[in-house]
Amino acid sequence: MTQEGKLPTWKTEMKELAPGVYAYIQAVGGWFISNFGLVVGEDYAVVIDSLTSPKLTEIQLAEIKKVTTKPVRYLINTHEHGDHIWGNHLFTDAAIISTVKCREAVMKEPEIADLSLYSKVVPQIDFTGSRNTAADITFDKELTIWQDGRKGREIRLITGDTGHTPGDLIVYLPREKIVFAGDLLFYRCTPLCFVGSVIGWTNWLDILLSLDANTFVPGHGPVCGKEGVVAEREYFTLIYNEGRKRFDKGMSASDAVKDIDLGPFKEWGNWRRISANMERLYHEFSGDTTPIEIPSLVKELFAPDQP
Repeated sequence: MTQEGKLPTWKTEMKELAPGVYAYIQAVGGWFISNFGLVVGEDYAVVIDSLTSPKLTEIQLAEIKKVTTKPVRYLINTHEHGDHIWGNHLFTDAAIISTVKCREAVMKEPEIADLSLYSKVVPQIDFTGSRNTAADITFDKELTIWQDGRKGREIRLITGDTGHTPGDLIVYLPREKIVFAGDLLFYRCTPLCFVGSVIGWTNWLDILLSLDANTFVPGHGPVCGKEGVVAEREYFTLIYNEGRKRFDKGMSASDAVKDIDLGPFKEWGNWRRISANMERLYHEFSGDTTPIEIPSLVKELFAPDQP
C-alpha cells in the first residue's frame, strides 16, 4: 500500500502496453476522471470508452491522433456511467458497442437529468455538452472482433452478472494477455458500488484472476498486474465481512461505516465511498436490489479525502 497518511499518485499518460495496444491513464482517477483504451490494427482502430465531457473527449481524440491516423471503426462502452459514455457523440464515424443491459440503461435516460448536480460537486470539470448516446451494436454473453481479418488480433468482449453495474463488460486480448476491465477494476482508488452488487463484483474479480492475463487496465487508476485485482478483492472481502457482522448486530449502515477500520484502504483515493458501498451491502443483506440514490449520500461522498 502507500505510506501512512498519503494518497497515491500517478501521472496522466498514454502507455503502449503491446504493439498497437494503448491505455490512456488519467492522474488522480477520481470522480469522472477515467481511463480509455486504444487498439490499433492495419486498417482501423478500436477505442474502449469515451470520456466525461466534450472537452475531455476532444483531448482524447487528440491523444489518439498522436498515435495513429487510422479511423476509429468501433467504440466500446464498458458500462453506462457518464464518465465512460458522455463523449460518445464525438466519435462521429464509429459504431458504438455495449452490452444489451448497458444500452437499456442509457435508453431509460436519453437526456441527462441534472448536469448542474455534477457541476456543483465536481466544479473542476466542465460538463457542457455532455450527453447520453446509446450503442448501435449490442450483445449478451460474448462478442469477438477479429481485427485485420483471419490472422488479426482477437478482441474478446465478455459480459456476465451484475458487478459495478448490471451491464458491465471487459475487453480481453488473449494474445497480448491484456484486459481492459472498465470500472470492474479500480486500482489505488476506491471502487464505487451503488447500482451494482458487491457479491457479484467479487465474483467478477475471480473471473479476472482466472484469465490468462498479465496486464490489467482499470477504469480508474494506473495499469497493474493481478496484484491490483487481488487488492480490490481484499477491499470487498473486508467490507463484506465487517459489514455483515454489524448488520447481524442490528447496527445501521451509517453507524457501521463509522465503526469499520479500513486499514490500508483508507489510503486509497475517494475512500469515503465506503458510505455508498455499505449502503449497497446492507441492501444485499436484506435481499433488496434497489439501486442506491447518490444524492442522499453526496455530503459523505464528497467530504475532504485526506485520511
